Order: sequence, then C-alpha cells, then structure tokens
Amino acid sequence: MNDRRPAIGIDARKLKDFGIGSYIRNLLEAVAKRPESQRYRFRVYARLADAEWMPSLPENFEVVGEDTPGYSVAELTRFAIRLFRDRLDLFHATHYVLPPLRSRAVVTIHDIIHLLYPQFLPNRVALVYARVMIRRALARADRIITVSYNSKRDLVDYFGISPSRVDVIYNGVSSRFRPDVPMEERGRVARKYGLRTPYLLFLGGEKPHKNVQNVVRAFAEARRARPDLPHLLALAGPMPKNSARIDALISALDVGKAIARPGLIDEDDLPGLFAGADVLLYPTLYEGFGLPVVEAMACGTPVLTSSTSALQEIAGGYAYLVDPLDVDAIARGIVALSTDPKVRNDFVELGKKRALDFSWDKAAERTLEVYGEALARGGR
Repeated sequence: MNDRRPAIGIDARKLKDFGIGSYIRNLLEAVAKRPESQRYRFRVYARLADAEWMPSLPENFEVVGEDTPGYSVAELTRFAIRLFRDRLDLFHATHYVLPPLRSRAVVTIHDIIHLLYPQFLPNRVALVYARVMIRRALARADRIITVSYNSKRDLVDYFGISPSRVDVIYNGVSSRFRPDVPMEERGRVARKYGLRTPYLLFLGGEKPHKNVQNVVRAFAEARRARPDLPHLLALAGPMPKNSARIDALISALDVGKAIARPGLIDEDDLPGLFAGADVLLYPTLYEGFGLPVVEAMACGTPVLTSSTSALQEIAGGYAYLVDPLDVDAIARGIVALSTDPKVRNDFVELGKKRALDFSWDKAAERTLEVYGEALARGGR
C-alpha cells in the first residue's frame, strides 16, 4: 500500500559543518521526536561520507546519499533534477541556496553576513553569488525561517520583503549542555586537547568576523594588567594550527606559552569543553544567532560576547557585553570574569536562566507548523 503522507525533503548536505551543521543535526533529531512528524514522510539528503554525524531517525525518515557540492552549478542542476524526480510536496533548504523546484519550499536563512560585510568574502564573484541566491530564495520560498529577530530585520531592510513572510524560530540548546557535566568528563576533554586549567575558551574560526586576533590582543593586554592571571587561552574551532597571521601575532605579543590551539572539537566533547572553561570568549563582529553562547550558558560558564547583531538580542543582560572592536574592553572583561567572584557568579546564574529559553523541541514544533502552513497554501 502506497504511503500517502506528504513527502518533505530536507537538505542535510551541510550536516558536518561547524555552524549550519549543528542546526541541521539538532533540528532533525528534535523533529523526529515530535509526534506530529508522523504525519509526513521525510527524505533527508546528506553526503554518505557524513553518515556518522546523522542522528538516529525513525522509519518515516529516509536518508539518501547526495554529494553535489554546495555553492555550485551542480546543486542548481543535478540536485534540482533529483528533487523534481522525487516528487516532493515540500522541500526545506537549510541554507540560502534553493535549487529550482516544482514543490512547495521553506528556506532557512541564518544571516546575511556575506552581504553586510562583503569585505569578508574572497572576491566579488562570491558577493554577487550570495546576493543573487538569497534574493532568488526569498522570491521563491513559500515560507522563510530565520533564527533571530536581528536576522529578520536584516532581511527585511536589505531586500524590502514583507515582515509577515519571515518566521523567527530560535535555535535550541541540547540537553547534553548542562551545569552538572561531571568533573571526570571535563578532565578527560582537557587532557584530550592538551589543555591545562584554568582556561579561557574561544570557539570559532579564522574568518575575519570571528575576531580571533582581537581576542589574542585582549588576552595579552589582560596578562599585562594582571601578571598573576593563571589562565590558558584555548583557540578552538575550524582554524589551522599553523596560521601565519595568528602565529605572527602570538609571537609579537609573546603569549605563545599561554595559548593552546586544539583545533576542531568533536561534537561529543563540547559539553565537557564548555563546562571546563572559566569563561567563553565570543566577541564576534556579527552572528545570526550565536549558538556557542547559549550552550556555554547552559553549562554554567560565564560568557563574554558582543553588543552587536543577534548577540545583543540573545545575550543582552545575561552575558558580559563588549564592543568587539575595543580591545581594552575585551581585556577588562577577561580580567573581571576571571578574577572577580561576584561578577563571575552573577553571570553564571544569569546565563543558566537565559539558556532555559532555548529548546530544540520548541524549534522543531514551530518548524513543523511552518511546514504545515506552507503545504496548506495548495498547488503551485
């Protein structure tokens, strides 16, 4: 007997990515656990090489191999042909590239950093591509999801679209991130990545908007202001261990012995890494949401982050906010959170309270509602 439930396709080709990948993994897992997901059958398009990153899914989810590279002609042609042949009722593009479709479409646009900060792109072609693809996705999608009101304002202001077309669905915090991560687990993670305690954690990459160079400068300044500061600075995330720019800066500031560069962190190790850190340093220039901020808060780790973009929205009043371009301010924040017990404890408690506002179950519930609303619009 044929399954007559509506067929929903989900683009999970970025399953392993650092930012969007976390969104896809957590959302898939949470959607699968919602009872109303049984109303649909799902086809999840993912790279076969990334199978280990796929959460466990029930029988109404079919994972199919799809290796077309992102940001390519192939995803606009070969992938589009496959989606056409699969006769989907709805397709969810989990980033801003939406292949040509005949089905209903939902697109998640996390931010438009490529358009607001074109200087961060490698060339003008990349800027034109991003602008064309986002504009095209906005015009074609039946529903648009974004992850913060800041990103919604950016979309509305930049493209002039109606605010009513954009649904804000906050990211969630996995239950793995909690204040009572065992000390044994924190120690295991620290040993695995060569970290001594106490340590300050920067989690990001080398992309300019992640602001790693100002973090290093501020750390050096904090050490000059407080020579007794015992902390190691851990620069974690998708960044090469031998970067000429960062190497030169660390050498010039003479802080090499106080900096560790563990690189990419395994997903299962993140709770122990956050919980073991004295402070999360996340003064990035722009974020669509800033998931590490709320994950660290959930682990009881105080957060220093930026008074800009969605970070103000997500963390304002619950984290130590700074101007990310003000190295002195970042340094003062490092000293305050590392050495003043009252400041530290206040932000620990505030952060734990704020983290309770973010749930992948709530995100999944609302995403399924958006699917239903898009399908209810009828034939195209």
